[in-house]
Formats: sequence, C-alpha cells, structure tokens
Amino acid sequence: MTDVKARTRAERARETRRRMRDAARELFVSQGYADTTMKQIAADAGVAVQTVYYTFKTKGALLCEVAEVTAAGEDDPVPVSRRAWMREAMAVPSTQRTIALVVEHGSGIYERVAVLWPAVNAAAAADPEVDEYWRGVAANRRSGQHAFVARIAELGGLRSELDVGRATDIVVVLCGHDVYRGLVLDAGWTVPDYKAWLFTTLIQQLLGHRQPDPEALRGLSYAPLVDAS
Repeated sequence: MTDVKARTRAERARETRRRMRDAARELFVSQGYADTTMKQIAADAGVAVQTVYYTFKTKGALLCEVAEVTAAGEDDPVPVSRRAWMREAMAVPSTQRTIALVVEHGSGIYERVAVLWPAVNAAAAADPEVDEYWRGVAANRRSGQHAFVARIAELGGLRSELDVGRATDIVVVLCGHDVYRGLVLDAGWTVPDYKAWLFTTLIQQLLGHRQPDPEALRGLSYAPLVDAS
C-alpha cells in the first residue's frame, strides 16, 4: 500500500510539474519572457506561486526546462546521442542514410522548439542562468554534429579536401537555428521543403554527391520532395 501511495504522490507531482511547464510555455510564447511572471504561471497552472518557486527556484530555470522538454518532445528528455534515431543514424553503413536520418529528426527538434526562441534569446541577454544554458545547448549541438561528421569520415564518405573539423563547421552553420529561422519562419518554407533542401545541400557539401540515393530516404517525411532523378 505504501508503494502505491508513493507512486500516486509521484504521479501527482509529475502532473503538477507538467501543468506548470505547459502554462509557462503558453505565456512565454504569447507575451515573452520579460512580461511573464511566476504569479501568472501559477494562476494559469492552478497552483500557488510558492509551488512554482519551490519546484523551479527561478523563472530562468523554468524557461530552461520548458525549452528542454519542448525540444525533446517528451517529459523526461534524454541526450540526443542516446535517442533511438541517432543511434540508428550512427550505426547504418550508408553515409546518405546517416545524413537523411539526422535531417529528419534533428529538424524535428527545431520544429518543436522554434516558438520559444524569442523568449530564450531575450532571457539569455538578461539572465546569466539562461545564457549559460543556451551556451551549453550550442556546445552540445556542436559536439553531436562533430560525432555525426566523424561517423561519415569513418565510413569513408567525406570529401577528400575536407577534414572533420572543417566539415563540422559547415554542418554547424547549415543545420543551425538561423538557417531554419530564415527559411521556415521568415521565408515561409514548409518543414518538408526545408528538410529536402538541407539533405541535398549536405550530401553535396560533405560527400560531393549530387545524386541522392532513394534508398537512403526510405520512409522519411521529405523523401517525395527530393529530386533523385
């Protein structure tokens, strides 16, 4: 009976935490970071403001958790390197399939979290806690992209004139927030159009291939938009 009660308390705590995150996300998106207060978040989540402070300590820490959970698309985020799609991308023997999987699922992260970028950028400029978090996100992203490029090099697919460091620089820029924002949010491209462009650009830049392999795109959302003729 004690275990059942403990699990029930834990489940209630997780649900309360989720409600607070959801309320915070809506407010951060609709009115920005500076204009959102912990009192508003508490009211929208149906809890006392002391509960929000007890759980998250600061508004900056709450925003960081909201961004982390939103980007992952799950309540208990695991590092990208441990997600099933990345493990598959790092295990397949095809360089184009590796790139195709990273484009499919890596772009999905941006698709989920892009609405929070204005709040995160504004908070990072004013709150050292958020700035440190955002710098850590950038460092982790580069580390992951370096591992991805190293895998392509291991498979013997990297263009002869590129080393892993230079290729990583290219990937960091092409797969960066600014390119996604410029093409999808500002120019109005669909996400599948962006993915198709990114895949074809990466295989040209990293592999020197101008001919996409249809098999590498099997089962992916943007496959019909890639010209493999």
